Amino acid sequence: MTEDQTKSARFWNVITRIRIYVTNILFLAIMLMIVVSISFSFFISSDLKDPEGKALIFNPQGPIVEQLEGVGDPLSLLLQGPPQQGVLVREVLELLESAESDERIEHIILKLENIYGTGQAVLFDVGQALKKLRESGKNIISVGDSYDDTSYYLASFSNEIILNPDGMILLTGFSRYRTYYKSFLDKLKITVNLFRVGKYKSAMEPYIRDDMSESAKEASRTWMGVLWDSWKEVVARNRNMLPSEIQNIADNAPILIKEEKGDIAKALVKVKLVDKLLSRTETRKYLEELIGKSEDEKTFSQISDIEYLQVISAEKNPNDSEDEIALIIAQGAIMDGIQPPGSIGGDSTAELIKSAHENEKVKAIVLRIDSGGGSAFASEVIREEIVLAKSKGIPVIASMSNVAASGGYWIAASANEIWSSHNTITGSIGIFGFFPTFEKSLAEIGIHTDGISTTDLGSGMDPMQGINPGLSDIIQSSIEFGYERFIGLVAKERKMTKKQVDEIAQGRVWAGETAHNLGLVDRLGNLKEAVNRAAELAQIENYRIYRPKGELDWKEKILKQLLGSNSTKLQSNIKTKKVFQNSISFYQKLNQFNDPKGIYAICLECYH
Repeated sequence: MTEDQTKSARFWNVITRIRIYVTNILFLAIMLMIVVSISFSFFISSDLKDPEGKALIFNPQGPIVEQLEGVGDPLSLLLQGPPQQGVLVREVLELLESAESDERIEHIILKLENIYGTGQAVLFDVGQALKKLRESGKNIISVGDSYDDTSYYLASFSNEIILNPDGMILLTGFSRYRTYYKSFLDKLKITVNLFRVGKYKSAMEPYIRDDMSESAKEASRTWMGVLWDSWKEVVARNRNMLPSEIQNIADNAPILIKEEKGDIAKALVKVKLVDKLLSRTETRKYLEELIGKSEDEKTFSQISDIEYLQVISAEKNPNDSEDEIALIIAQGAIMDGIQPPGSIGGDSTAELIKSAHENEKVKAIVLRIDSGGGSAFASEVIREEIVLAKSKGIPVIASMSNVAASGGYWIAASANEIWSSHNTITGSIGIFGFFPTFEKSLAEIGIHTDGISTTDLGSGMDPMQGINPGLSDIIQSSIEFGYERFIGLVAKERKMTKKQVDEIAQGRVWAGETAHNLGLVDRLGNLKEAVNRAAELAQIENYRIYRPKGELDWKEKILKQLLGSNSTKLQSNIKTKKVFQNSISFYQKLNQFNDPKGIYAICLECYH
């Protein structure tokens, strides 16, 4: 062995040792965190608080979601951080419904400043739970330094809204703005090959236009108008106001604030959006007088939402019924293959449905959908498994959450019944194909592609040389066939003609209530009502909820908690960041889409 070879071998031996050491350190760190977390959880669970005389604090951190995102491998977690934090809607509803009938709880304190990114359908369901709480005689008080549309919607169900004198409420309503790239792509000489069907299928407009088309504006104006009217009606009713008054406040906020010489908080009291202006210290004293002091006399007597969930979980009587209703969560973008929780995989979600209808105890299936769509192929794989479940006599209910559009509607179409919230975004029945090529860009810098092929289609879909006109015709024909298949499927399942479906399809998005009126949805109601309906169709009275494996396992939950417990504190100004995060989330998903034919049933506006 030469001297150079010896030096090279030594170098690579050092690199290998470093790699092993780093890997071992990471492994030991993760194991230590797991052990500590388990020990901590045992400690907590063995020291449950008595809720008697304590105010229940509802303080959600992050969005309220149907399913938490998967955490990935430990190394990527450590290097990149955890996925977005959030709280499960089923746990929120369980918390509020339990407090409604719990005589030990008299006061509920809402702290809503860290809630963001929650969809309108979920907000509606949580709001209805708060409404029942208040009607049951519970005293609900909302406290905070600031409120936005999301937090104020829930705060409006309170008996009393308290705002910091230096705080504010900003009601912006619903909006949809996108960045358009056509001129930029033209300068780079990138060719955008877009294949689509549907007048309102605007998913890829940013790549072929510099502004929003009138048809896209029309469609967005319709569904956003329905949601905004619903928002105003609920808030106005809760605050003993008229919807027109809410609209006036939103439209004339600058004038109203100027009338109070810039004192935003005072203006908010004047327009009846706020009941009291109290600093944090004053709020604490007010609650101490109302509720009583805590045992350490440092604050008012209270129990956190997490602590209360532990209490009611420990007190819960197990259901010994043999019959089960499978609840399957389909949340996120629809992609081919196996995907982690927080995304919908054609194979993985179909497998969950398969495991449910092969389980002899399962008498009905409820598919909870929160998705703007994705791969057309994966959507069909999932739908086929639903059809198979129905063929065995197992009723399937599709329950729409915030969004069930495009591919999300595709997988719902064959259910026995489709249930939607008033505020669900659905429809967007249409498909597209998208393939950028760079032959002009490369030619500009002196790079060219040339060669021969034994057929006219031999060049295939090479981004270096553009798409063959014949292949382009094939793709467009395939897209048109896919659209005809989509509307044909909807027509068959909804007992409509293809012409009737086509008139309300064309990629157009609808709010849930409108979709119900158009015949795309059978009933309006929440998840609980959908589950009850599934039991009715299955002719069972006593049953347990069965959740096929698809939730985060215990290791993932621990890692997510450990690595993300302080994420809100570590992220500066998280509410300002959310707009940027939302704006890029779709494009991150788009990069991952893997439909075998490159054909997608997706609603871009549903991801904002």
